[in-house]
Formats: sequence, C-alpha cells, structure tokens
Amino acid sequence: MKVKAAIAALCKLLAGFGVRPVPGAGEAAAIYPEIFRQAKFDRKEATAEFWKLLHWLLKLVNEDGPCEVIDLADQIEYVKAAVCYYGYGFMDFYQLPADGTWGSRDLLLAFSWLLQKIHLLEQLLNLQRLHVEDQVSLCTCRQAIPISPVERSDLRDGRHPAGMDVRYLQCLQGKLRFRWRSLYSAQQERCSALYKIHLYTRGCSSSQSIDHLSATETRLIQDPKQCGEFVQLLERENMRLEAYLEWKQLEPLYWQWMESVLAAKLQDTQELLNVKVRTVTGCSLDQRGNCSEPGNFRETGKLCSELLKLQSELQDQRTAKDERIKDQERGMGTHARQREAVFLTQCDVERKLGAVQARASHKSRGHSHVGLALRANSTPVRTKPPSAQQHNVSGSLTASEVITQLRAEATELKKELQELQQLSREALGEIVERLDRVICIPPMQR
Repeated sequence: MKVKAAIAALCKLLAGFGVRPVPGAGEAAAIYPEIFRQAKFDRKEATAEFWKLLHWLLKLVNEDGPCEVIDLADQIEYVKAAVCYYGYGFMDFYQLPADGTWGSRDLLLAFSWLLQKIHLLEQLLNLQRLHVEDQVSLCTCRQAIPISPVERSDLRDGRHPAGMDVRYLQCLQGKLRFRWRSLYSAQQERCSALYKIHLYTRGCSSSQSIDHLSATETRLIQDPKQCGEFVQLLERENMRLEAYLEWKQLEPLYWQWMESVLAAKLQDTQELLNVKVRTVTGCSLDQRGNCSEPGNFRETGKLCSELLKLQSELQDQRTAKDERIKDQERGMGTHARQREAVFLTQCDVERKLGAVQARASHKSRGHSHVGLALRANSTPVRTKPPSAQQHNVSGSLTASEVITQLRAEATELKKELQELQQLSREALGEIVERLDRVICIPPMQR
C-alpha cells in the first residue's frame, strides 16, 4: 500500500507538468499507478503509454515545450536518441520494436534511470518556475568536445572521413556565423530594452536590494488583467511544489520497489539465457526454418554458457574479497592503519587532485542564470555586506566582473587558437614537402 502511495505521488507530480495521454489532447494527467504495476510485469498495455510519457518529458527538458507529434514511431525514435545522448547503456532498451508492442519493463527502468541520473523532475521544476526578476544566462565554463581515438589518429595523419566535402563544411560555417550574429543582435536589443525599463522605473520598487521594476512587473502594471493569470500560474506552481514535497517523502519506497523490478528483469534475462543454451545444445536447430547458419546458434550457446560461468566466478570472487577485507579489518591495529593512511596510491592522489581542481574550477567558473539589476554609477556597488538572499539570487556579480572573466576567457581561447593554427601549419608543411611539382598559393588576406 505504501508503494502505491509513492507511485501515486509521482503520478500527481507528473500531472502537474502537463503529461497528456496523446500529444495534442486537451486533457492532462493521463499517467496513473496501474501503468507502473503493469510495466513491472512487462504487460503490453503499458508500453505505448510509457513511450508517450518519456517523449513528453524529454521534449519538455530538451526543447522547453512539447512538440505535436502524433506518430508513435517518431516518438520512439526521438526517445531512443535522447536517452542515448544522456548515456543510458542498457542495450535491451534500444532493441525495442518501433511499433510499441512490448517492452514496458525496459521503459520503466529507463524512466527511473532518468529520474536519478539527470534529475528529471528537478529540471522540469526549474524550467516551469516563474521568474519575476529579469535574468540572463551566464556561462564561463569550458566544455571539451570528445574526440574518439580513431578520429584523433585520422586528424594527426591528415586523413579525412569518407564522403566529407569541404564546401559543405564551409556552408555550415557560414550558416553558423549568420545565426550567431542574429542571436547576438537579438541579445543586444533585449539588453537595451531591459536597460530602458530599469532606468525609467527606478525608485518604484519596494525591494531593499533592487530599486527598479522588472519587465514582468512592468507588464503587469500596464495590463492589470494579466494579474489574475499570473496568480493562477503561481497557484499551479505551488501545487507542483507541494506534490514534489510529497514525492520526496515517499521516494525511498519507490526505489525499493524498483529494486524488485530490476531483480525481475535480471531473472527473466537469466531464464532467457538458459533457454538459449538448451536450445542450442538440443537437436532443434534443424526445425528453425528461418535460420540457415546453425553454427551461429552454437557459438551463441557457448558464449551464454561462458557468461553464466563467469558470473558465478565473479560472485565467488566478490564473496572471497569481502571476507578478506573483514579479516584485515579485524586484525589491523592502530599503527597499521596509520601506516596505511600514509602510503597513498597514485590513483588516490590523482582522485584527490581531480576533486581539488574541480572545486577550484567550480569557484572560478559558473554556468547558471543570474539576475539583472541596474545600479547607479555614483553609488558604490556594495554599501553593506551582501545577505544570503542576494548571494542566492544573483551571486553578487557586477557587469565589470563578468566582463573581466569573459575577456580572460577570450584571451585563453585566442592563445589556444594560435597554438592549433601553428600545429596545422606544421602539418600542412609536412604534407606539402611530400608533393612534387605542386605550387600552393595561400588565400588572400582580408
């Protein structure tokens, strides 16, 4: 009964996000606890509903709004791509059919994995949160693009992937530059409009930290009829927060129930492996009309038997390791513990250094939304020690500090670009030396 209450709290929270049975339908909140129970036992009735649920939630997270897609096959393709992007590694999920006929248990496992891995509910709450103050996104963190070892070796050797056209890449670069300039001009117009609003409404705010109105407050003053709609939105947000608090109180019961779901999945997988082993070792290979290579089944049977054997050996090794650790802990004295604490392994040192660097980079670099507030040039930036609320809202950052950080970041990027250009020149020079009777003319300097 408690597990049902936890699932009901989760369904109530999902209903607050506007989960619908069919994309484009008028009614919301189609998810109910019975679907979770059916998915645990891998019933076909819950498969389509879970695909629609995942599609709706992932659309909200990735695109800040659901897209009206009716075809179930398109929804399944989108969900698989999005879940793969987040790093879900269970291959049975990606082998589910495109018609949505079965696989509800795998969908339940993927849904629960998203709840824990990417904090799906918290992201949705943050996206649908009402912002009264004016905010802007600030990102000074560095994100390296992952390059596979094969691509790295190809770039080092000067080889290009098959079918790559340089003109197509140049066209893409031109489109990116155009989009970037359009986005930059739109941001400039937005900042100019916000500056005028903050300047003309100075002295109208009752807040102690900000002496001007925001764009939302100005719009509500101009059109008082929107105040009723804004109050309704606040009530909906309060309902979502109450549902979230109820879910957090019952969340441990849900994860205990998910352990039974995972155990049922592993048990079915084990039984399937045993069935495959018996099928391969039997004499029923000639009865399969759609199989022309029985040797593949024999190889599969060998691999399944080896997998089961390795699984049992791994379990024995874990048991022996646990017993050995317990014996060492019993016989270890105070002097031995101090001696062991002194001699750290290289992995421990690297891990500690990585944690320190991560903390340092987290302090110096930020990736979040900060509030905008206009301050007069004559008044000091901080007339009193900033309160905890000011730290939480805006981080007490001024525009000059942000500009200084961005300029330092631009300097580092330019230095890195110069190093990469020098490496490219050296690689190009090595390639040109191998060519005979070829004249290379550099492009014109603009």
